[in-house]
Amino acid sequence: MKKELIIDYIKEATQAFLFHDEYDLSQLQTNVIAHHFSMERTSISRILNDAVKEGLLIKINTRPVYFLHKSTIENNFGMIQENEYKNIEELKNSLTRHQTKTVFQEIIGHDKSLKEVIEQMKTAIFYPENGLPIMLIGPTGVGKTHLAQLMYKYIKNQNLILRDAPFHIFNCAQYANNPELLSSHLFGHAKGAYTGADKDKSGLLERADQGVLFLDEVHCLSREGQEKLFTFMDQGTFSRLGENDTLRKARVRLIFATTESLSCFLDTFLRRIPIKVTIPSLEERGTQEKNQFIQYFFMEESKLFQLPIEVSNKTIEVLNHHEYIGNIGECKNIIKYTCGCAYANKTQDTDIIKVTINDLPKEIFKKSPHLFDNYIPHEGAYVFQPDSKTVASKNNERQKGRIRNSFFNCLNYFKNADDQTWQEDVSHQKIIEEITVLMDHLIFKRPNNNMNIMMEITINSLQKTFRYLETNYNMKYDGNFLYAVASYLFFKPVVLHLSEQEETLFHAMCHYYEHKLKREYLYVLKLKPFIENGLDIKLDDFDTLLITLFLSTTEMPHHQNRAKAMIIAHGYATASSIANVCNRILRSNIYDSMDMEIEATSTDIIEKLQHYLELNETVNGLLIFIDMGSLNLIHDHIQEHIDGPLLFIDQVTTMTALEAGQYIMNGFTINDIAIKMKQVDKPKINLFYPKKKKEFAIITSCFTGIGTATQIEDLLTESIKDDIAIKIISHDFERLKHNGIQEAPFQLYDVLAIVGTENPNIPEINFIPLEDIISGKGERDVFRIFEKVADAETIRRVNDKIIINFSLNRVIDSLTILDTDKLIKSVEKGIVQLEKKLGKKISNDKKISLFVHVSCMVERLIRLSPIEEYPNQLQFEQAHTKEITMIKNAFSVLESNYCVQLNIPEIGYIYNIIFGY
Repeated sequence: MKKELIIDYIKEATQAFLFHDEYDLSQLQTNVIAHHFSMERTSISRILNDAVKEGLLIKINTRPVYFLHKSTIENNFGMIQENEYKNIEELKNSLTRHQTKTVFQEIIGHDKSLKEVIEQMKTAIFYPENGLPIMLIGPTGVGKTHLAQLMYKYIKNQNLILRDAPFHIFNCAQYANNPELLSSHLFGHAKGAYTGADKDKSGLLERADQGVLFLDEVHCLSREGQEKLFTFMDQGTFSRLGENDTLRKARVRLIFATTESLSCFLDTFLRRIPIKVTIPSLEERGTQEKNQFIQYFFMEESKLFQLPIEVSNKTIEVLNHHEYIGNIGECKNIIKYTCGCAYANKTQDTDIIKVTINDLPKEIFKKSPHLFDNYIPHEGAYVFQPDSKTVASKNNERQKGRIRNSFFNCLNYFKNADDQTWQEDVSHQKIIEEITVLMDHLIFKRPNNNMNIMMEITINSLQKTFRYLETNYNMKYDGNFLYAVASYLFFKPVVLHLSEQEETLFHAMCHYYEHKLKREYLYVLKLKPFIENGLDIKLDDFDTLLITLFLSTTEMPHHQNRAKAMIIAHGYATASSIANVCNRILRSNIYDSMDMEIEATSTDIIEKLQHYLELNETVNGLLIFIDMGSLNLIHDHIQEHIDGPLLFIDQVTTMTALEAGQYIMNGFTINDIAIKMKQVDKPKINLFYPKKKKEFAIITSCFTGIGTATQIEDLLTESIKDDIAIKIISHDFERLKHNGIQEAPFQLYDVLAIVGTENPNIPEINFIPLEDIISGKGERDVFRIFEKVADAETIRRVNDKIIINFSLNRVIDSLTILDTDKLIKSVEKGIVQLEKKLGKKISNDKKISLFVHVSCMVERLIRLSPIEEYPNQLQFEQAHTKEITMIKNAFSVLESNYCVQLNIPEIGYIYNIIFGY
């Protein structure tokens, strides 16, 4: 009991504490406190030092020592991190450094629904001299009085008024029917001013001098009252009621509030209030903030009762979906009533208050009976603790345990690879299997978001995040991934207790997967800040690793295959301004930006660029606009960090950035952009390539378009992925044919061969016709190409997979979505007719080419996306009328079976196969 009295004594003494030399600290010395309580100094010292260790008091280690009440200092001046300081000056400096969280930041919705409101209030507060009058507008219960109180507290914390400056609240509605009495309360009155005024009396304006006056329901002021107030706002003077010759002065910050339309005020009065703030209703503030208020009020009740409060999920759900006509005030009162009912019904032998829907006010049942449908009696509960700022979900522990178990299983699998008990690929496969099972469990066992408000909020927030990333960063997402992440965030464990050995192993595992799953890891890093800001949570390394592993088990979200772009410029917001203008005009997030200080050197730029390259894939190339600096010097230091070509353009302007951005949007490669920008009079341009050891690669290509080439790439990748580390890259046929080894893949990779439907005739590179692979004739080529990177046994295994994967049926099945058997039979009929018209047999290699090409053609025609260009088309039509008619008639079976029409370009490519390219 003594300890509580001593803490209360220090708390009261600390209330008046100010950071200036005149403040008397003596009452906070150990000797003075001991004398006050008639206790031995050693006993008092022990109690005070214990309270410092508990975080209740702050100790100032001067001679003599002083003790201050910690939470009072934080409430009055801002957050602090330590409990002991060398002197008062060190405490003051600590407050300056760490006072990042203001009273406004403690408000629910400070960074969302009330963000603009708070900015307007700050404008009124910081206006020179004495601030500006401000009008808070909104229906009953939205928190106007609370905001006014916070404004007063904020003004004190910013040292704009004295610590003991007055704050008065006055509700004008109490005297709405007696304007004389209302005027008396505001301005004071002289003796004899009206019946009953038997002595002089000061008003609120005088009593609030040097402080703040909050007038609620100010629309109840009479015209005369408004006129006297706007005179005071203009001149800072007023007269008491009954005083005609005396002008009084006061310096008061005025805050007004009303629930009515501004039309009920005098124009002259409103003109003196330049800042008018509309406070949103509880419903307008959204489901997330509504739920935060509900949880906050239950926490407050738990503190009041000093007992845990367990609230059923159904109760939380009903409160979240109920419409509060009286806004926050009504919500608070309903929760107070509900907790009161539950406490009254509590049995004496239990130390917890259990709240169910039966404790809710009966008006809710009457007004909103639909909220009580589908009641499940054992669906879990939330537990609010009096000494905690967080809420626990009682029914989440099983799911949290499942996540913990899966994590430790994965850690154990990784350990087996780390100590070489298992091979890496075995360990990785086990981890992926574990994560896949966990994902399935989380997805299918997640709470129904229609029945659980927090799950609904989590999913909605993630959907908005993913849509934003898709729109602005061309990042696609998989539905399973969304639900897995939502469920994980809903259930995620707060703490994982790891031993020192497990901690070391965990960091090694994180490092391993940052590289093994680099693309997924970078995607999660891009996603992370959006999740943290959207759901107001913090993701740690454990969360990042698990979400990365989730992502690796789904269909990988992908970036559009286009180059990245960056603008670097010296000066405040120069680069970001140009990037913002370009991105807005192009309606796509093309440019990142880097604003550098005027004094920044090439070394500073290099350091920031290296960090950027660590977090972003640049395999498709990176374009950098720069205002000044040594391009070669920069490139020399980042060449080890780039994965693709790097294009530097000096002397950035908005117009050149827009031009290049348009090229990027249209899918031009870095090489293309370099050529385009060099064709006109532009600043210095330098194109660099990575100076890493080149990976081996095989290019796939098809003269009918990149789509077919991509499908061939997939089949070839599937054939070699487990045996040989070779990159398979699809590339445009026409570009290969015209530009040869000048194309980007040859700069970035050691290209072993080109596989495709037609030879682009690049002398330095091996070409394997697709029909040779399908017919089996390409086996010798396969061995010749792969002998650089694999032994004979591995090549034989790869060749067997190629034979399986590149059967005619499999190829056509991969290239089209049509019924393969039916399609092949139709194409075969066309080939037979063609042979009859030609009067000779078509060779097997050409037949295979026709099967592949014509099958793809049918699908193109069905999709209404035929090839529409053919080299020298007019000349072809004039010179080969007979052949065109022959091909069209032979394949008329396709036109009738699939309701399509062969155009001249498509016929031209069939002609190329039959008669040679």
